[in-house]
Amino acid sequence: MGIWKNAPSSSDQRKGRFLGVVYNYTMHGVQRDEAGWEQSISIPLLQPSMFGLMDQWDKYLEDFSTTGAWLPHRYEEDHHNCYSYTLTFINCVLTTEGRELLDKEEFTEKYVIPRTRKASKYITLYRAIEECGFYVIDHPDWEPGPPLRAVCAKHAEQGQDEGAATS
Repeated sequence: MGIWKNAPSSSDQRKGRFLGVVYNYTMHGVQRDEAGWEQSISIPLLQPSMFGLMDQWDKYLEDFSTTGAWLPHRYEEDHHNCYSYTLTFINCVLTTEGRELLDKEEFTEKYVIPRTRKASKYITLYRAIEECGFYVIDHPDWEPGPPLRAVCAKHAEQGQDEGAATS
């Protein structure tokens, strides 16, 4: 888990363009990576109307990352790790903005799990289309008619016939 710095457009992220630097905390301390996070899941925390605060968040992030709390010798895989680094930073910003803090469970349920589920569905659909050239399911909103169950042979054998019609 890392924090993206200077990634102004979530549409650029969806198009596969990686913008900026990812700050992350490992046993080597705070790392600033310009590559290697291209296949990560982005969890936007700033609403589009708040993009003006991005430079301010970037300064907070740099200041936060240079404190003694994130030195390499303090790293503990189970308790003082990249997840706690990310959540602590988010809570510092929320405190500065006078907003309510997030605990680990709330952050996970509200931000991480929904994005992970969406990514999982996308990956499943992508793989099926890549493998078969298409993916078809019955759509509950369509007018009644004969069931539409055309899937590639491999997915039919595995019983994997859920997804979205596309080609």
